[in-house]
Amino acid sequence: MTDWQNPPAPLPRRATAWLPAAWLLAIVVLSATASTRPQLVLQWTRYLPGRDKTGHFLLMGGFAGVSVLAFAGRRLGARRVAVLAVLLVVTGLVVLEEFVQLWLPYRTFSLIDLASSLAGVACFGALAALWSARGAR
Repeated sequence: MTDWQNPPAPLPRRATAWLPAAWLLAIVVLSATASTRPQLVLQWTRYLPGRDKTGHFLLMGGFAGVSVLAFAGRRLGARRVAVLAVLLVVTGLVVLEEFVQLWLPYRTFSLIDLASSLAGVACFGALAALWSARGAR
């Protein structure tokens, strides 16, 4: 058989568990850099349609997607982790991240940013859940 007829086995789920942590670290680094040196990060948002809101949608949505792919369906004790549980944890972190900006001197809390982030969580989380379900068949 040729390689295209015999695709490689998917990565073990534990091999993907580091990805959400790395994604979250990237979000924290970008946020901190935007606070301390805004010209380094914020200058690139002018090239994005929707600017900052698109960034929130993609960053937080991507975090939700990789989190669902990494953790949904894994065993935690005797139970499997549900997609909804993963998305609730991600939603909590996203809401916390936005509310923390109330106390940061160079950041601004925004309900529109929060809505963009949560829209990304819903969209990418749903896509990842569908992808996982399709792969489980």
